[in-house]
Amino acid sequence: SVMASVTTTIIAFSPLFFVSGVMGKFIAVMPFAVIAMLVISLLESMFVLPTHLAHDDSLIFRLFRFFFYPLSFVVRFFARVNAWATMWLARFIDGPYSTALTWAVRNPWSTISGAFAIFLITVGMVIAGLVPFNIFPKLDSNYIIGNVTFPDGTPTQVADDATMQMANALREVCQEFGGGTTLLTKLHRNVGSLTGGDPLRGDGASGGHVGSIDAELVDTTLRSVKSDEIIAAWRKKVGPIPGTDSLRFGTPNFGPGGKPVEFKLLANSGHESYLEPAIEDCKEKLANYAGVFDIEDDSRPGKIEFQIEVKDDAKSLGISTQQLIDTVRSAYYGAEVMRLQRGRHEVKLMVRYPKSERSNFASFDDIRIRTGDGEERPITEIAEIQTVRGFSEINRLDQKRSVTISADLDETVGNARNIVADLKKTFEPELLAKYPGISVRWEGQQEQTQESLSSLGLATVVALFVMFVLLTLEFRSYLQPLIIMMIIPFGVIGAILGHWAMGLPLTLFSFFGLVALTGVVVNDSIVLVDFINHRVRAGLPIEDAVIDAGKRRFRPVLLTSATTVAGLAPILMESSFQAQILIPMATSLGFGLLLATILVLLLVPTLYKIYRQLLPVTDDELEDDAAPILTSEATLESAATT
Repeated sequence: SVMASVTTTIIAFSPLFFVSGVMGKFIAVMPFAVIAMLVISLLESMFVLPTHLAHDDSLIFRLFRFFFYPLSFVVRFFARVNAWATMWLARFIDGPYSTALTWAVRNPWSTISGAFAIFLITVGMVIAGLVPFNIFPKLDSNYIIGNVTFPDGTPTQVADDATMQMANALREVCQEFGGGTTLLTKLHRNVGSLTGGDPLRGDGASGGHVGSIDAELVDTTLRSVKSDEIIAAWRKKVGPIPGTDSLRFGTPNFGPGGKPVEFKLLANSGHESYLEPAIEDCKEKLANYAGVFDIEDDSRPGKIEFQIEVKDDAKSLGISTQQLIDTVRSAYYGAEVMRLQRGRHEVKLMVRYPKSERSNFASFDDIRIRTGDGEERPITEIAEIQTVRGFSEINRLDQKRSVTISADLDETVGNARNIVADLKKTFEPELLAKYPGISVRWEGQQEQTQESLSSLGLATVVALFVMFVLLTLEFRSYLQPLIIMMIIPFGVIGAILGHWAMGLPLTLFSFFGLVALTGVVVNDSIVLVDFINHRVRAGLPIEDAVIDAGKRRFRPVLLTSATTVAGLAPILMESSFQAQILIPMATSLGFGLLLATILVLLLVPTLYKIYRQLLPVTDDELEDDAAPILTSEATLESAATT
């Protein structure tokens, strides 16, 4: 059973190898480390531990006791503590636990119904929102970022003044939250670029029209204020800055790329004009959701430009669009009329308007266009001229014009998963019907996480099947592995209740912990079922066998789970930034195992009794050399004396 227990745990961690996407790369090293430790511990228990126990009176141990004799009082103290704990544990086993186990075994269907009701209630807590479902929540970070973007062509001084305003506001906020001592350790103000590879920095634009603030706060363990609170106060202190295209505040992204809510609008050729009104409709819809802020799109305005189109009546004069383009270009850039030879070099001779007329657009309307009849007419008679602001860049995807719309979210108010689901269900059909030729492609954290969950789910199903096959070979039965694995859903109950008690949402790492939990919780069941089988083969009646096995295995099952939970406790109590990522995973493992242990000691004996009612013990299963049957009291008394 030891080999089966370790192997099932290894199998349970194996699905983490097959998680796709960004999070798969992030988590890939963990199963390597865990499986390596499990293999080493198995080898130690099979070869090293027996050697230690067999030579407890060797020369080395006698020398060890001699040198540490002054500390023998510590050993005697812990021996008394152990005897006291053993005595009270024996009383609990033969008292409350024995009573509860006997009732559960004699009322199997009531016991199972009660456990199933608890399972439904716990799942209902998630559905009702008592335990939030947030795949990758924002983490309390030591780094915060501010980003401001003005229209292309804006003077550098404007961006410089804006970043200075943002920097001063951040200093004031950190001073206020620090109670006289600033929470700010470093601040870097940058004008001219948004490079750095962080998603908050947008498309990495550069130029005098952009600026950013990078700041480092004191460590999360040294402050009681979260980075989100500082960012919210910073955003409020800065307020709106006139003339900006984008003003964003946030933290560097440590999870899946993208925003909590993010999608692309794609326009087919000939339907690009629908993009602008569709974008405004999307922004208006997003603004109606609670907690949504920093709604923006990547359609960045560019410089002022003239859009020139030939009038219909001018086309009859033989005027083409290309002729208009060539004439305007010649006026401001110049037209090559000849080349002169100067030594070994050719010099282009360009003809264009004087500099005084090229330095402004006051004379633009005076540009003359030569028509087919040889006359020159003002450009305003030939063409329709519109002054508009162009785009700094135009993105395309699959040969379609694309615009990305994104929004950030206050997770204490709204839930990204619910918002995206509502948009897909209600808003997307209306948008597509209103604007033909427009399509939607969902991206961001939700879509990337869904990819990781899909691969994790498939790998988990395969792992459970392999686990079932392994247990079938171990117990030579198809039903006993089901008894063992039926405890897995009740481990999920403990994980959910643990998140509720800790005030944590269910995250992607919570699911990683649940997958690992499937292999850990079955270990106690394997030990218990294996022992029940030995009692049954020894000739005990089924009811006596399951009760005796529960009492005999109570201590090993309890110690196995308690040591595992104790090992996870430091992570659960850690407040550093690095631990925030692993706390949901440790919560799933720790609390799931804690509750599953309690249910294992009651449900597994109950399920085994039902199993034997369906398939009674055959003569072939009975052992002729039955092992002596000891009571839990005798076992605990012998343990206390040692």
